[in-house]
Amino acid sequence: MDKIIRPINKELKEFEKIYQNSFSSDTNLFLKISNYIFSNSGKKIRPILTFLISGLLGEINKKTYVAATLIELLHVATLIHDDVVDEAHFRRKNFSINSLWKNKLAVLMGDFFLAQGLKIALQENSEKMLLYTSKAVQKMAKGEILQLEKSRKLTLIEDEYYKIIEYKTASLFGCCCELAAFSNNLSDEKISNIYKFGVKLGLVFQIKDDLLDYRPKKLTGKVLGNDIKESKMNLPLLYAIQNSLKSEKIKIINLLHKPVKTKEDISIIVAFVHKNNGITYTEEALKKYKKEAIIMLNDFPDSEYKNSILYLLDFIIEREK
Repeated sequence: MDKIIRPINKELKEFEKIYQNSFSSDTNLFLKISNYIFSNSGKKIRPILTFLISGLLGEINKKTYVAATLIELLHVATLIHDDVVDEAHFRRKNFSINSLWKNKLAVLMGDFFLAQGLKIALQENSEKMLLYTSKAVQKMAKGEILQLEKSRKLTLIEDEYYKIIEYKTASLFGCCCELAAFSNNLSDEKISNIYKFGVKLGLVFQIKDDLLDYRPKKLTGKVLGNDIKESKMNLPLLYAIQNSLKSEKIKIINLLHKPVKTKEDISIIVAFVHKNNGITYTEEALKKYKKEAIIMLNDFPDSEYKNSILYLLDFIIEREK
């Protein structure tokens, strides 16, 4: 991470102040929850990407700070809501908001973060930013709904899988790049092109996340088989099912249909995925999308920002949580 943020160290420190100040409220319970969120926040990959793309395309300016803050507030809001929907009790090894303060407060906090992001954009007269973020939120919701539909029926095919992860994960990475380009007053065509790079980076992020579902918990900090518990068909599992013997396939599908899965069930499914080359296939897909992202980045002149984006790409692929 040190290599990644080196060109934007100063800007990130300023961003942290702006971001934390956006939590201000006269309600003690709100401050307690928001301070908990802030103290347990992640690496802020999306704001980092926003700053790096801004530097790559021109300069980091006031609009960039607005964009980064808007993106992070939106991201946190969706994570809070996701934990409620998924009935998740942990987030990055810490208790989720809904597990500590129940669903109603969690949903309200998520709503507040979303509204706060929209308010910040409007205060800066950045209606165009709202257009980009609204499209991203719409796609994220559509992706989640499509995934729920396919999870219930277990009828997912690979094209649909990529559509889901583009909507629910990669669209927000694309939005980071859109907002960064907009903050530099680039043309619609250039904004569209850099959006495509962000989507490619987001696909890499989600495919790697799928692989982490099959790594030991002690290494990743992520619950082993978390997607499997919720019958979400990720790429390793999808490939393994499509390339297995009929008898094996029927057994695994029956396990996936179980509303509650035991540790033994999950171990059987994980072993099945490894045996039928689901991990190998997904690792190859990861390499493919990384290569495509690098090719897109090659259109830009060398700079410290470009180097940091390449480091970020490596970090996303090599991370263990």
